[in-house]
Amino acid sequence: MSQICVSLKTNSSIKVLDFSSNKDLTVETAYGICDVMTANRSLEYIGMSKLSLVADNIIPFFEGIGRFPFPEDQVENQLAELKKRDAIIEKNKKLKASKKPEEPVPQLDNIEQITRKNEAGEEI
Repeated sequence: MSQICVSLKTNSSIKVLDFSSNKDLTVETAYGICDVMTANRSLEYIGMSKLSLVADNIIPFFEGIGRFPFPEDQVENQLAELKKRDAIIEKNKKLKASKKPEEPVPQLDNIEQITRKNEAGEEI
């Protein structure tokens, strides 16, 4: 599992991981998968059915999902990509009205400011 996690950090072609019925999932493996989720933003689905998970195994997943802020050095580029995407959407509205084939709309990461709070309720 650790070798799989190392490989997945740089593999952007895999969209789905299914660890269902895997009896080798440990706390260390869970943290390795969370590291993958941080480095590989192309993953869209992680299957974990039929696992004998306890809180110690699953908490790292919940802590990792959607908790990674968008890198500041990529914000301007992302905003430019969002502007291009919005232009495609507007163009597609016109194409749809004239019953012509529409252009594919790219999926992009959301830029959101994530506020975290510690146990005392203070923002960190």
